[in-house]
Amino acid sequence: MSYILNADCFEWARGMPDNSVDHIITDYEYGTFFPFVEFLRVCRGTIMTFCSEKDDPLQGNKTEIAYWVKTPSTKNFSKHIGRFVEQIHILRQPEYDVFNGGLHWSNYVGVYSDMVEEKGWEWKKPLSLMERLVRIYTNLGDLVLDPYMGSGTTLQACKNLGRNYIGLDIDETWFEYCSENIK
Repeated sequence: MSYILNADCFEWARGMPDNSVDHIITDYEYGTFFPFVEFLRVCRGTIMTFCSEKDDPLQGNKTEIAYWVKTPSTKNFSKHIGRFVEQIHILRQPEYDVFNGGLHWSNYVGVYSDMVEEKGWEWKKPLSLMERLVRIYTNLGDLVLDPYMGSGTTLQACKNLGRNYIGLDIDETWFEYCSENIK
């Protein structure tokens, strides 16, 4: 059961029963509202989101923090220094706590430097990084929600690794993009 919807994630979550998804893995727009309480209600397992060091989308409830060290870019930082590190806040809930071993030890250090391979993507996450996170924190056949699916990298990782997914995005452009490209 995998599908995508052009929907507001907060409204969608409010209509879902408790524990209706196994995990939430996402990359929300930093500095905006993250409906943590609703996500906590609908998710029985891991909730994971990328964020800046200024944000606390899990409202202090994280059990782990990992880091994605992005390749330095040549962007103009005339008004402030650039950020080449994004935090990954992770909440592993005891009801369905998944942590898969068996990979090389370097997959578990919590500091990742994967690169986006395609040109023209400012916010996209590397597929290799998303596959690593999906592999570690979910099981085969689990249902993963990405409430801010954007370009669909989390969904592609789930598809590649035999996980079911629900992708949501309020922006019709991303919904249409994923409709065409997640096959």
